[in-house]
Amino acid sequence: MYKLMIVEDEPLIRTGLKHYFAWQELGFETILEAENGKEGFHMALGEKPDMIITDIRMPEMDGLQMIEELRPMLPDTVFIILTGYNDFAYAQRAIRLGGVHAFLLKPLEYDESLSTLMQCLDTLKQKKLAQSRHNLLEREAGETMKLKRSQLVKLLLEEHEPGEVPLSSYGLDDAPYMYVPIVVTWFAEQPLSYPARRRLRNRAEELAEELARSRAEEADRVQVLIYFDHAKMYALAVLHGEVSWPEAAEPAFARLGELVRRAGREQAAFCAALGTPAADPAGAGASLRQAEKALYRRFFQPERCLFEPAGSGVPAAAGAADPLVRLDDADKSEVERNLESGDADAVRALMARLVGEKLAGTPGAAYGSLLGFLQDLVSVTLRFAHRHGIPVEGVYSDKLLTLSCVDDFRTPEALLGWLGEWMLHLNRIYKASSQTSGSGDGLIFKGIEAYLRQHLDQDVTLQMVADRFFYNPSYLSRLFKLKLNKNYMTFVSEIRISHAMDCLHKPEYLVTDVCQMCGYKSYKHFVKTFKKITGLTPTEYRKQIGL
Repeated sequence: MYKLMIVEDEPLIRTGLKHYFAWQELGFETILEAENGKEGFHMALGEKPDMIITDIRMPEMDGLQMIEELRPMLPDTVFIILTGYNDFAYAQRAIRLGGVHAFLLKPLEYDESLSTLMQCLDTLKQKKLAQSRHNLLEREAGETMKLKRSQLVKLLLEEHEPGEVPLSSYGLDDAPYMYVPIVVTWFAEQPLSYPARRRLRNRAEELAEELARSRAEEADRVQVLIYFDHAKMYALAVLHGEVSWPEAAEPAFARLGELVRRAGREQAAFCAALGTPAADPAGAGASLRQAEKALYRRFFQPERCLFEPAGSGVPAAAGAADPLVRLDDADKSEVERNLESGDADAVRALMARLVGEKLAGTPGAAYGSLLGFLQDLVSVTLRFAHRHGIPVEGVYSDKLLTLSCVDDFRTPEALLGWLGEWMLHLNRIYKASSQTSGSGDGLIFKGIEAYLRQHLDQDVTLQMVADRFFYNPSYLSRLFKLKLNKNYMTFVSEIRISHAMDCLHKPEYLVTDVCQMCGYKSYKHFVKTFKKITGLTPTEYRKQIGL
């Protein structure tokens, strides 16, 4: 999947271009926006988009100057100029000089513009392919075997036709193997420290091997190839020897489920899915994707924590194989009424009803139905935002755009509870914007500060805050600069040091204790930051207040 950035100073054109093409079908998962070349330059350096569509004439830095400065740093990015007839010759000359791959002529003509985009996509794919080959050569020269194996799992997961896989490059000989795909994910109620996250990853690896051994006890040896993506682990358990994969009767499967249930050891809740075994890597990749989809059945069967794809031997739930789960007109009307009223009790009651009727009430449903249902809910809410002129990026995080928010929740109650809070957040912005000339964005900072103070001893990133408060992270970053004239990290540092100053008034705390309580891993960094903000070291501050 690719990342697109649109650089255009006219908001109407920018928004129109976002919706003019079926970007997701073209392979673009993320769409970034910048209002001028200067903002686009800095955003591109951080986000590294695969394709940039830019206007030419913009304030602060024009499109061609931005491209000229970005090209050496982003050699694999495809640049497209968005131009009008007045700048047509200028655009053609820029393409001839190199660095610009194509142009789109305003006003856009759909078929012609789509043809241009498809040509640029071919160029992008060739660049990606060349870069992948280059990266593979580099990895083979310097990576550890574990990392190489991780890339193999990632390749098999993402490529439907991976081609011939040289097993010897991954420490496997030509002996026959059985590949058992396993997907494991976990859910923690609070943000976790790095050591805690590391422990959960290690436990996920152990769990994958336990599950494989428990189902194929006669295996001579089990190797587990793993790839992590946030709080999700994709694994291929490679079984050696003459191995059979017995059908899983419900009692045996329940015993395996108990392994999964105990895996978190009170740190997190685990869920896992076992894919259908395969005799070759290509088949294992297809089965791995099936296992990932099976994992989403947790929203329809929340009493389970271990799943297998349909038809793999586990007794199926009652009902159709994949019944349609969508919002009907009455549901949509009720969602709109709640968005208008902002009645928290009514919103939560609605979400509880939808959990019972649409998710837990259809235990035979699966991945496609879940995404269709969520898309219905998100679409109704977005139409409300558009109708009332609420800036979409202020209420629509990337996780909502891609529906990847489903990966963050163990139960349907938790998922729809989070979506209900998003609806209430949107209503607060709607009410604030109807009372003032602004959108009410400034109201959010008190909530963010309270959230940070509750988690000062943890590493809370801008992405985590954006997800928690339903903001696009790029938009939220700009909001900090616009409303507070500071970036997110400065905001966090000031809150931490403010808390440190309060703690230093209490003689029972050592300065080193205060350092850890405020989330600093390095004492030296804590002292440096404290002095930068207060003008004193923590020890000097204590002396000043008479302690």
